[in-house]
Amino acid sequence: MNAIKELSGGLENVALFKYSAIECGIRYQNRLDLSLIYSHEPCWAAGAFTTNKLCAAPVILCRERIKNPIHAILINATNANAATGQQGLENARLLTKELGKLLSIPEDSILMASTGIIGVQLPVEKMKNGLPVLVKNLTSQAGALLPKAIMTTDTFPKQYAISFNTSTGTYTMAGIAKGAGMIAPNMATLLCFVVTDFPVQQSVLQKLFYESVNVSLNAITIDGDMSTNDTAIILSPARNLSHTEDDIAIFSKALHIMMKKLAYLIVSDAEGATKCVTVKVVHAANDADAKKAAKAIAESLLVKTAMFGNDPNWGRIACAAGYSGAELQEEKLSIYFDDIPLFKNGLPVEYDKELLLNILKKREYTITVDFGLGNSQFEFLTSDLSYDYVKINAEYST
Repeated sequence: MNAIKELSGGLENVALFKYSAIECGIRYQNRLDLSLIYSHEPCWAAGAFTTNKLCAAPVILCRERIKNPIHAILINATNANAATGQQGLENARLLTKELGKLLSIPEDSILMASTGIIGVQLPVEKMKNGLPVLVKNLTSQAGALLPKAIMTTDTFPKQYAISFNTSTGTYTMAGIAKGAGMIAPNMATLLCFVVTDFPVQQSVLQKLFYESVNVSLNAITIDGDMSTNDTAIILSPARNLSHTEDDIAIFSKALHIMMKKLAYLIVSDAEGATKCVTVKVVHAANDADAKKAAKAIAESLLVKTAMFGNDPNWGRIACAAGYSGAELQEEKLSIYFDDIPLFKNGLPVEYDKELLLNILKKREYTITVDFGLGNSQFEFLTSDLSYDYVKINAEYST
């Protein structure tokens, strides 16, 4: 039996939790915009949040409460509750306090996440009036509604679910994410929520979650912009259960698969994009150099516009590698599109133009940059930059 198996659907696969999503009219009518993840059983949480110094009120709230036993996450779309000052933080506290009363749980066991327009106060009374309905509608099957309820400019809901076998039984893990623009690493602009019925000690959960975020949500870029609201949270039941090292290794592998899939779904839905390209740096001098170089190439606007134009402009890639800060020796540098070399050991090489054009026209392909200096490697996932990206973001707040 396979240790890890993909499941159909999303959050509803993890029956330990109940979910709810309603139309609250936070900014628009007739759309799901207020949702809830709830566990009667206390959970340990681990999180990763924006490093933007202008961070939203719900991020501040989560950072304060993340180490507490957690029962719920309240999520709203269409309003970021960012750049809203002390009033914004008080609004977040008020809503979680009211939710705590309805669920008969401590308010500091509730996390909150928001996404949407910046600089507008939440319609607190409207949201407060929606909370009883939100609680009343809690069911396991309502998990299918949440990936749609957290969308903003996304064109499709993003969800993934897997099961994995350990020495203590079979467990499930499911996740949802939103994000299509303002995507840049540390953290990538998004909301992401993962739940599992596999119990993990909080310190172990945080370590494994950070490791998985580092190679997934912190290894994607769409436009180089980082938001005020980036939040990724995982919940695991706070039970005492002894696991073997192999069990933890299987859980870690499952978590990596989960986070990489959610990251892929985000970049594949990049605003206005026609490409989802892997930038792979290999044989860098060290791990830091590998990540720096991959990031510089993946974020380069000139590289991204070349992708959009199906232009095999390897010079832009070499240039970005050179300014990345990574150690580089020109005579050892090579660049490939899939398996076709365009630049090898510091010199351009002849290639089949028709064969290369067929690669460049694909929605997904890999750019490999070989530094020829060591054994370190790192991958970034990026999108192209199109006319539609400009149009979408020129009209976002109007």
